[in-house]
Amino acid sequence: MGLSFATVCSVLCKFFMHGACLKGSDCQFSHNWSDNASQVCTFYQRGLCTYGAHCRYEHVRASRITKPAPPPVPVPRHLPAAIPPGSNVDSNSTAETAVKPSSIPLKDAWQQNSGQNLVNSVAGLSLGEAEAEEPEPISNDPSDRPICAFAQAGNCPHGESCRHIHGDLCPTCGKHCLHPHRPLERENHKLQCERNKKNLEALLKSQDIECSVCLERVHSKPTVSERKFGLMSGCDHPFCVGCIRGWRSGSHAPGMDINTVVRACPVCRVPTHYVVPSVVWYFTPEEKEDIVNGYKNKLSEIDCRHFDLGNGVCPFGTSCFYKVRPV
Repeated sequence: MGLSFATVCSVLCKFFMHGACLKGSDCQFSHNWSDNASQVCTFYQRGLCTYGAHCRYEHVRASRITKPAPPPVPVPRHLPAAIPPGSNVDSNSTAETAVKPSSIPLKDAWQQNSGQNLVNSVAGLSLGEAEAEEPEPISNDPSDRPICAFAQAGNCPHGESCRHIHGDLCPTCGKHCLHPHRPLERENHKLQCERNKKNLEALLKSQDIECSVCLERVHSKPTVSERKFGLMSGCDHPFCVGCIRGWRSGSHAPGMDINTVVRACPVCRVPTHYVVPSVVWYFTPEEKEDIVNGYKNKLSEIDCRHFDLGNGVCPFGTSCFYKVRPV
C-alpha cells in the first residue's frame, strides 16, 4: 500500500531524528518534531517481515489503518481568496482581495503537512489562519495501541505526550518492551527471554568441552559447521560431530559386529543407535532430553526423502525421525 505525498510529508523522518538526514530541504519526509513517526511495518503488510514478533514496528493489516482523506484541490494563486457563504462582500471588493503570487508565504517541503494547509494559507490572508486540527488517537482501546519503538530502545523524543504506549521494563533483556495491556504477549516475551538467556549460558559453558577423539575444543574448530557436538544416546562422552560420524561411517574389518563396534561409543563401547548434533553441550539429564526432543521435533516437520510421499520405502521404518506422509 503506497503512501500519498501528503501523508509522507506528515511523517517524521527517521534519519532526521538521529541527525543523519542527508537530503536536507529535499527530503520528502517531515523535519518537524511535532509530527509523529510512522509505527506501521510496511513489510508485514506485504508479507515480507522476517522479524516476526521481535519487529520494532506495529504489525497491522491494511484494513486497520485509517486512510487519510484525499487533499482538496489547491486554490490557484491568480483567483481571489475563498469567501464563506453568507458574507456581506460586494463584487468590487473581491477584486481587491485577489491574492498575488508574491504575497503567498512559501514554506519548505517538510513544513507542509498536507494539501489542506496550502488552502488554509491562501484563505488565511483575508480570513485569518485556520486552526490546526488535533490528531486523532490511533485507537481508544489501549490494547490496540502499539509500543513506542523509541521508548523501547530507551529514549522517546515525545516523552509523556507520545501517542503510543511506553512499555514496562523486561528484567531479562533490559528493554521497555512489555505491553501493559497485553498479558499474554508479556508472558510469551518473558518465556522467550528466559529461554534465550538459558541458551546463552549453556553456550558459554560449552566453550571448554573437548572431543574425546581428536582432543580439541569443539568450539575452536576452524569452520562453523564443525563447531557442533555429537550427542550419543547411550552415553555421556563428548565428541565433535565430525569425529563421531567419521567413526560410525568408516570402513571396518569384515565380520566385525556393527552393534558392538561401529555403533558403539569409541570410549565405553555402549551401543548408540543415533547421534544428535547440537551447538551446546548438556550438563544435566534434563538438558540432554530437551536437546534430543528438540532435534526430533525439528526432523518430524521434514518429509522423509526415502519414503518420497508414498512412492518409496524408508529403510528405517517406524524408527525414522522424519515425516512419513502419503500423498
